Amino acid sequence: MYGQLAMQCQQPAPRESGHPDLAGREMRQNARLPVQTHAYTRTPPSSMVEKNANSVEAVKVAVRVLDELALQQRAMGVTELADALGETKPRVHRHLSTLKEMGLIEQDQSTDRYHLGWRVFQLGEAAGNQFDLRARAEPYLIRIRDELKETAVLAVPINGMPMVIATADNIYARICISVKPGNRPLPHCSALGRLTLAFSPRAMWDTQLSMPLLAETETSLIDPVKIRERLEVIRNQYFEVSNGEMMLGVNTLAVPIFRDGEQLAGALSIVGSIQNIPEPPRRAQVEFLQHCAAALSAQLNSNAYADWHARQSANEILGRLP
Repeated sequence: MYGQLAMQCQQPAPRESGHPDLAGREMRQNARLPVQTHAYTRTPPSSMVEKNANSVEAVKVAVRVLDELALQQRAMGVTELADALGETKPRVHRHLSTLKEMGLIEQDQSTDRYHLGWRVFQLGEAAGNQFDLRARAEPYLIRIRDELKETAVLAVPINGMPMVIATADNIYARICISVKPGNRPLPHCSALGRLTLAFSPRAMWDTQLSMPLLAETETSLIDPVKIRERLEVIRNQYFEVSNGEMMLGVNTLAVPIFRDGEQLAGALSIVGSIQNIPEPPRRAQVEFLQHCAAALSAQLNSNAYADWHARQSANEILGRLP
């Protein structure tokens, strides 16, 4: 959520930081979290996987335990895990004990339930460093910040929800609105959340919208019917804006990044005051964000933006913006 939004008073410091080395150093200081670009899926049961003479069945079960904990995104008990995996309780318990010993899972002492541990985060961070979206996006975040004079944010989709992985804080305003890496904006009442959900499989819409939709502010969108209608609009217009839905007076404008056709790879956004990011957003803001997202998408083997601009509706959508 944007509960981690931070506001800092500072002296404006209009400096040029478009130099690649400086930009990269600044972004690396802000980006410390793993990158993932697709919805998490279960590893198939061993009975469904072709046997390999060199494979170890115990490792397969351990991976499935980790997969299930990651997919459910909550602590689970031994019985619940055994039922979900189709394994016996003693076998699952043995794997849980070993995974706990290795730091890959942790056990809540008050409930005896298990959840993913810190070691998984460390492994994910190491894997994330091998994925190049964050590195590719670094100079664009700096350009967005310097051109639009707002905090620029990069997020990636995980299970139909966005996770912020890098930011470039506004250095021009006296009050800086900042978003911490690791932030998970809500899928129903945030620009990044709805945009990520809009380009996720429709089965994910059902999953996310069947959960309790809590309001963060009086302007939060929480009606499932209206949210579904909004998701269709987002898929058509290639941007989304939230108006004080996570924090009154703070607005967000987000656009998608695609890879391999129209697969969602991430999202670029700006976060700032309601005075600077209005609803509807300014055409110049949308076009610059989309320009950067299109360049990144092209690097990731996607012509989605070129196809979108070829539609008559694209010109009509942009033409309606102030």
